[in-house]
Amino acid sequence: MLGKLLKYEIPALGRKLIPLYIGWCATAALLGIAVGPLQSKSEFFIVISTLLYTAAATAVLVMAIVLIIQRYSNSLLGEEGYFNHVLPVTASEHIASKGISAMIWIFLSGIAMIVTGLIIALFSGAVLNIFDVNWTELFHEIFSHLGFKEVIFLLEVLILGVFSITKSVLAIYAAITVGHQAEKRTTLVSIAAYIGLMIFESTVTRILLGIFPNLFTEFDGLEGFHVIFIAVVLVLTALSALYFFLCKYLMEERLNLN
Repeated sequence: MLGKLLKYEIPALGRKLIPLYIGWCATAALLGIAVGPLQSKSEFFIVISTLLYTAAATAVLVMAIVLIIQRYSNSLLGEEGYFNHVLPVTASEHIASKGISAMIWIFLSGIAMIVTGLIIALFSGAVLNIFDVNWTELFHEIFSHLGFKEVIFLLEVLILGVFSITKSVLAIYAAITVGHQAEKRTTLVSIAAYIGLMIFESTVTRILLGIFPNLFTEFDGLEGFHVIFIAVVLVLTALSALYFFLCKYLMEERLNLN
């Protein structure tokens, strides 16, 4: 059933985010042209192009967060919840589908950011000789300098990013669910709940650092990063599980549709 939910959830966000991605790429092309060698370097054109690109980037990032919040709040805790909660779907599947969809679109937003950077480089003339590059030799040169330890390091950084985003999304969902326990001013209560969760996380971090004060200082280089990686992943996993089960409990036992 989770797969069927994702077939609905992923396109629901995509219908609103994909047009923003296209607009973002268009402003990137405009900015690339503005700073390219073929232009007369009009400061006005460069400023306007930069402002448009910045506005598009901000719109994409803000809208991604807003839509992720709205999809969870409206479909599970708002009026749509009356319909969704009578479906033969568990609360865990509902939460998981929203979280996985959010993760996918956050990842795609990051990819879109990289693409816009490449578009700026392409249109500015920075990569005019792109088709003359021997890509086989280029990638061989890059990867020849990457050893096993460096590859593991890059994988750990990627995994940390995934775990961190997962925790952040579930923290937002938990705050929204707690906020909907209030009869009135659910938005304000949700914001207060999120602040409370951040204070909780900060307190947990300080306690752990107090218990293991020398955990990160006893190791150097990549070895030290491996220790940090394991410790942070464990903490992020614990927090993610806590937020997930908090949402699940409130949705199953104390559901308050607004």
